[in-house]
Amino acid sequence: MPKQAFRVVTDSTADLPTEWREKYGIEVVPLNVIFENHSYKDRVELADDEFFAMLGRATRLPTTSAPAPGDFAEVYRRLSGECEACISIHIGSNLSGTVEAARLGAQAVEGFPVTVIDSKSVSMTIAFLCQVAATAPDLESAIGAVEERLSKQRVLALLDTLKYVEMGGRVGRIQYVVGSMLDMKAIMAVANGEIRALDRVRTRAKAIPRLVEHLKRDAPIEKLAIMHSQAAAVAEQLRDQLGEDFPGIDIQVGQIGAVLGTHAGPNALGACYLKA
Repeated sequence: MPKQAFRVVTDSTADLPTEWREKYGIEVVPLNVIFENHSYKDRVELADDEFFAMLGRATRLPTTSAPAPGDFAEVYRRLSGECEACISIHIGSNLSGTVEAARLGAQAVEGFPVTVIDSKSVSMTIAFLCQVAATAPDLESAIGAVEERLSKQRVLALLDTLKYVEMGGRVGRIQYVVGSMLDMKAIMAVANGEIRALDRVRTRAKAIPRLVEHLKRDAPIEKLAIMHSQAAAVAEQLRDQLGEDFPGIDIQVGQIGAVLGTHAGPNALGACYLKA
C-alpha cells in the first residue's frame, strides 16, 4: 500500500473534534496536567468532566506541562512508516513549550520531514488550521494555507469568574475581590500570540451580547466555533443565535480541556474563529 503524501499532528489544546480526528487522520499528542502531585495525560488519563469536578474542589490550581520531545518523536517515527512528511501545528509558544518540544522531537527522527508550526493561538483555532491542512492537496499547499491564516485567528473568551486566573497569578488580588463583589465578567481576547483584556461587563446576561458585538465587528468570518467549560446548554443557544448572524457557516460547539480550563475555570464561554 503506497504511503500518504503527508499527515497532520497537533496537541490536546486544539480541542480537536473526535470526528475530525477520525475523518482526517489527525494525530493528537496530549499535554500533561499535574493535580496534587499526580500527572495525567490530558484527555487520555483525565476526562474533561472529571477534571472540572476536581477543579471545583481545588484550593490550589493544577499545573500543566508540554509533552516530552520523546512523545513527539514516537509519533513522528510511527508516521514515517505511513506517510512521506508531517505538518505539526501547536499551541502558541508564548503559552506553552509544546512547539519547542515538537521541534526537538522532529530532529530525533532522521530522514522524515516535519514542518512544525507555532499557531500563536489556542483551542479550536488550531483545530481549524489542522482541518485546512488536512484538506489541502499536497504538503506545500497545506503549509501555505496554514501560514496564510495565522494572522486571521481570533479567540474571544468570556470568563464567568476571575477566581482561577487570580489563583494562577494572572490578576491582582484586589482586582479579583472587587470584580467578584461587582459580579464582573471579563472578556479576554487572543490574537497574534497576545492575550489581553478586551472588556469587563457587570453581569453574565449583559456580557454574552457584548461578546456577540465584538464578534460581529470582525466579520466576515471563514470558520467559527463556540467553546465552553461545563456550559453546553448556553453554548448551543449561542450557536443557534449566531447561525442567523453568520448564515452558511457550519458553527462548531465543543468543550475546552484541562489545560485551558485550568485558567478559564467552569462556565466559561468563548468564540474561536478565523477571519475571512
